[in-house]
Amino acid sequence: MAHQGTRARAHRVPLSTCIVSLLLLPSLLQAQPTAGPDYIVGQTLLPEANQAGVTYVGTDIYVGAGTFAVGGQSILRVAPDGTSTTVVTGLNSIGGVAYNAACDILLFTDNGLEGPGATTGDTVYGLPAPRDAVGSVDAATLELIASGTISAAANVLGLPDCSVLVTDPTGDDSSRVVKVDGGVASDLITGLDFVSGLALTDTNELLVGEVDANTFAGRVHRFDLAGSSLGALATGLSGSFDAALDPTGHLLVTGGFTFDFATSTVVRIAPDSSVEEIASGFGFTSGVGVDGPSGQIAVLDFGVAGVDTLTPVANLTAGGKAKKDCQVEWWGGETDLNRRGKPIPRWTCHDGDACDRDGAVDGSCTFLVGACFAVDDARLASCQSPTIEAAVLTSKKLPDVAVELQAAVNAVLPTSDPVCSRAVEVTIPVSRKGPSLGIKTIVNGKRGDRDRLGLRCRASD
Repeated sequence: MAHQGTRARAHRVPLSTCIVSLLLLPSLLQAQPTAGPDYIVGQTLLPEANQAGVTYVGTDIYVGAGTFAVGGQSILRVAPDGTSTTVVTGLNSIGGVAYNAACDILLFTDNGLEGPGATTGDTVYGLPAPRDAVGSVDAATLELIASGTISAAANVLGLPDCSVLVTDPTGDDSSRVVKVDGGVASDLITGLDFVSGLALTDTNELLVGEVDANTFAGRVHRFDLAGSSLGALATGLSGSFDAALDPTGHLLVTGGFTFDFATSTVVRIAPDSSVEEIASGFGFTSGVGVDGPSGQIAVLDFGVAGVDTLTPVANLTAGGKAKKDCQVEWWGGETDLNRRGKPIPRWTCHDGDACDRDGAVDGSCTFLVGACFAVDDARLASCQSPTIEAAVLTSKKLPDVAVELQAAVNAVLPTSDPVCSRAVEVTIPVSRKGPSLGIKTIVNGKRGDRDRLGLRCRASD
């Protein structure tokens, strides 16, 4: 849900958000996110400050940004090289952004109808086929229901049947989750306090975040898709703003704080309800999204002109000798396993599957490939990485990709700390045997780790 600033309906925003707006905004520019050894922190800069709402679609990140004002906000599409383009304009106060892959639609909300001169807002929107969007579209042409239908439209979630869930955090036990189906809005869940993030598990359990108006404590409820309660997933959180599931089934929740209230956090909640802080150092964490193929997490820090990323070490693909293998590892896809269940340096994707980032069955697969250096990898306990001075990319069948990835790698080296390059787009045709990329590190002027990554595209099942 979006901050409301000093506008007339500010009391409808979770009180924890209001506190951050008033007390912590001066410190936002100094925020320095940090994470434990399970993640590598990165950032993509934006031309405008972000507020709320971020999601991955194919090779790109879509994020809400701009100034709280009538028509002052927009949806940006951020390419792997950091280039941003505006795809939707005319928004006032973006509440949430999400992508429904099953229906190929970008969903977003605006809770700013009450602004002077506003003619649209307090509703949910849908941009069909966002990968194909050329230029920018006026949000008013994308309404799924009429303006004013959801008075504090905030977080949004698309369901497999193409219906949409939207939180309406009006507070005072009057918050609700609204279901929008076929242009009709109806209450799915009522009687909540400041309702926050939404997520849907593989077993069709609906996870709904909530903030208590009196204690500011956060909690996550479990419901079935008919809106019946299944109990609590977690209670006693230090806050709750947005939520997303990672590929392991853990729920990521933003909007919380460290015990001393000094910085904002991202926590990970396991299916058994255990809670772990995975990152801190933010001014205030708002939107969160997860890239399925790589497991990378995108986090918005309210008011900061950038998207912070957390790349999971456990999802990296190693491909060299164990004593040097942490010097460089690949990120962007899912590691293949051999017949004995052991990881091998290769990614295999079927045309049109989730790993195929163009989202189409078209005789080819599109991958994103990046490299991480000086990795603190618990899987490679015998490896202690020295300073990586440089790295050299090679590929006989993908020479242009090697050149582009070389430039991305050069931008983050030398380094003695864990860091990941930006990823580059690689499209290969369906074939029995695909191409490969090679990389070797330079340490103390000599060759260090040497890795290779194979890419295979199989025909659609």
